[in-house]
Amino acid sequence: MTAVKPRRRAGGNGLAAADPRDAISAESRKILDNFRLEDIATHLLRRAHFAAEEMFAQEFAQESITPRQKAALVMLYQHPGLSQNALADRLFMDRNTVAEMVKRLAAGNLIRRTQAKDDQRAYELFLAPGGAELLDLVMPRDMKVEQKVLERLPAEYRPLFIKCIRLIVEQPPP
Repeated sequence: MTAVKPRRRAGGNGLAAADPRDAISAESRKILDNFRLEDIATHLLRRAHFAAEEMFAQEFAQESITPRQKAALVMLYQHPGLSQNALADRLFMDRNTVAEMVKRLAAGNLIRRTQAKDDQRAYELFLAPGGAELLDLVMPRDMKVEQKVLERLPAEYRPLFIKCIRLIVEQPPP
């Protein structure tokens, strides 16, 4: 890739002043001149994610639970005995991140780790009584948070919105 030399133009005081924008190609200028951040899907998805996370955080501030921790507890309720790697796969999260989360959940007596019978290096994960109590407390209110997130959309768009989000996340990467 060759370096693009910026063009210089005269400033108000007669000295040459470089405008870095002059180094931008005509193709990129056309894109930039019509660029509207408020119409960019990735930007809007990020903002929607933050709005949903904030609603969740406000609702569950007392419980000090994150959406990912809740998802992990739900997975262990539905699939007792999952390995950490299987849990990471089901949560679509990095294995190291899940390992740290599992440590915190185990330390908080929300999950129970036992040595896997067939692999001494692996753990089987189970919901602990504290995790079951927390899920019992959280899940009815979590459904209300989900409704609150979607109520910003007209009722007839909500199923389509979920379908579109699924299409984005379920497509394998190119």
